[in-house]
Amino acid sequence: MTNIAKDTFELDSPRFHLGLAIALVLHLILISFPVAFWIDMNLFKAWSLDLAQQGISNFYSYSNCDYPPAYLYILWLIGKIYQVFDPTMSNRDGLLLMAMIKLPPVLADISAAWLIAKILKLHMTDHTAYKMGLIYAFNPLMLFVSALWGQVDGVMIFLMLGAFYLIQQNHLVRSGLLIAVMAIFKPQGLFLVPFLVLSQWFRQAWWKWVAIAISGLALIWLIVEPFYGLKDGLATPFLSLYQRLQSTADYYDFASVNAFNVWGWANWERDYTKFLGINYKVIGLAFLGILMLWLGIFLYQQRHFGAQSLAIATLLIGFFMLPTRMHERYMLYGLAFLAISMAMIPTIKWIYGGFTVTGTINVGYVYLRYNHEALFNTIPTIWFQSLIYTVSALNVILFIVLLSHNFRSQQLPSKLSAL
Repeated sequence: MTNIAKDTFELDSPRFHLGLAIALVLHLILISFPVAFWIDMNLFKAWSLDLAQQGISNFYSYSNCDYPPAYLYILWLIGKIYQVFDPTMSNRDGLLLMAMIKLPPVLADISAAWLIAKILKLHMTDHTAYKMGLIYAFNPLMLFVSALWGQVDGVMIFLMLGAFYLIQQNHLVRSGLLIAVMAIFKPQGLFLVPFLVLSQWFRQAWWKWVAIAISGLALIWLIVEPFYGLKDGLATPFLSLYQRLQSTADYYDFASVNAFNVWGWANWERDYTKFLGINYKVIGLAFLGILMLWLGIFLYQQRHFGAQSLAIATLLIGFFMLPTRMHERYMLYGLAFLAISMAMIPTIKWIYGGFTVTGTINVGYVYLRYNHEALFNTIPTIWFQSLIYTVSALNVILFIVLLSHNFRSQQLPSKLSAL
């Protein structure tokens, strides 16, 4: 009877793709609701239509956009397609434009779930790979951020998974080029640079790193140049991009920007505030540096897929937990890789579930605070402060448990036949 039940619920390719289709329908139903995080959505709408009407050249001179150029090409395309349905672009508050802006991250979420399964199929049974993909496809935090909130982090996660897959296929240069694009998609794309270096420096020939540096800079230049031109010479795209990234980073110079992490207790406090004579920013970077040092040793000692999946999950969660200036949604980047690690180390399911719950509470708090300010103000401040402290503490505990797997898992399985 047990074998029959197991065979009945065994996931194969048709069932997996049916599950992805159901997840996609759920996403599409949610984006059909006239609901979004309106601060972000209104900015995306304005940028998209401005790009369509006035063009890419000198976009930053007439816009308040703080995004690097890469994702703006997608918003430009959305604006051009929308213009077919609304030539005068007078109905900016309609459902169609909002749904079109939400569609890329929604499609990226489903593609990310498919890619998780593709990565895992190389190392374990199809059933386990498909199971992890579907667990991620229906993750409520991911659903909330993409289909309801309307943010674009899902696209970044898909690109991160793509870079990780290329690393596993030993396509170092391609992976490096994809990470270069990610860096000008959103600054969080830089989160993957330490993993690329720490996991591959002892495996790859020196010329590949030179190829990544030269071709990566050339690719960035080609993507950025249409936005800035060459008014100050060939270096204009690089100088202008650096100034924009620096300006954005300085604008959010707080210990925490609504992120319930180790700095949650200092939410919206300036990160140049000092503790024992050292400012918060330096302390956070020191914590992150120590984490990267340990993960470098860990990856050098354990050179297999199991170690890499655990290390990249820990690194991405660490980027959310340790430095200052983190936003509430950045925990999401680590969840896809926790889903991969969960297949290798089943006990990580509790960490994955815990971060999903705390992350959903975190983004829910921000959504309520800025989307429903009147309701938010009716709730006693002490309740929210207690929530921030409690969830931040839970996240610290979950992160410590995750770290413990890196320290104690000296014989991580590189393959797994079933879960």
